[in-house]
Amino acid sequence: MQNFFRTILPMAAGVLMMTSCLSSVRPDDRQGVVRFRPVLGTEVRSGNIGEASFPENIAIGVWALTDGQEVYMNGEKAEFDGEDWTTASPFLWPEKELRFIAFAPFEAGAEVKDGRIVLEDYDLSAGSAGFFVTEMTPPHSRTDSAIHLPFRLATSKVDFRVANGLNEVTSVKVERITLKGVFLHGSFDSEADPEWNLAGEPMDITVYDSSRDGAGPEAVRKPQPYGGTLEIIPQQSKPVVEVVYSFRTADSEWLSGQRNRTAELQAKWEPGRHYTYTLTITETIIRHSAGISTANQ
Repeated sequence: MQNFFRTILPMAAGVLMMTSCLSSVRPDDRQGVVRFRPVLGTEVRSGNIGEASFPENIAIGVWALTDGQEVYMNGEKAEFDGEDWTTASPFLWPEKELRFIAFAPFEAGAEVKDGRIVLEDYDLSAGSAGFFVTEMTPPHSRTDSAIHLPFRLATSKVDFRVANGLNEVTSVKVERITLKGVFLHGSFDSEADPEWNLAGEPMDITVYDSSRDGAGPEAVRKPQPYGGTLEIIPQQSKPVVEVVYSFRTADSEWLSGQRNRTAELQAKWEPGRHYTYTLTITETIIRHSAGISTANQ
């Protein structure tokens, strides 16, 4: 796999921290302030790469370096202010050109080491959001407007739909969906191949629970979504999906606590991909099929 970052900027431990005359910046003065325009890279049907808007509620972490390896912005938090993403304490453009590298969300706490983005511990079990990174940008100068930051999603997305594959006189209600046997911890290194290093033991994720999420619709022939979209660490594994459900016929009451599983999914979850699993309830096994798209479709 070709490394995502082609430019490696060594950063010595004793790099010089540059300063700027921040006191000259007034709140209503946007001239000369370093600002950003993050976007999401998208893959369209033609195979070309396009761009989509970056979520305005996600703060980003940004580094800026000169070609002499001096650090000007050191993992600064930038947020959307209604017009651009900018830091709380404005940074004025220096005389030197700057190159930028960024990650999101800021709360993930990633670092830049030797010109690459490193995330020591991504904990999916704590409800982590998707993890986004950029390449190092070309040099930019004070004549540029907002710095264009193309992000890519370094994690994967998974969601589930359920269909009733029993006979037409049997009604089905889904009680719980559990994804069993996936890794929830890992570390990320943008220069590594693979980028993710899994940690810990495989665990289970409750995708949907009617007692927690509220009762969903009855399962019918047409697949319907249950639960939200999960962020998943890219991995190759063999998880199964367990569905707990109730059913009834015209001559019976609801019979709860029915339990069935899929065969192994043979999953290979890659960065930036969205996997939709359709689960069909039958008498003997939960059949499954998968659809794959880019993560922001």
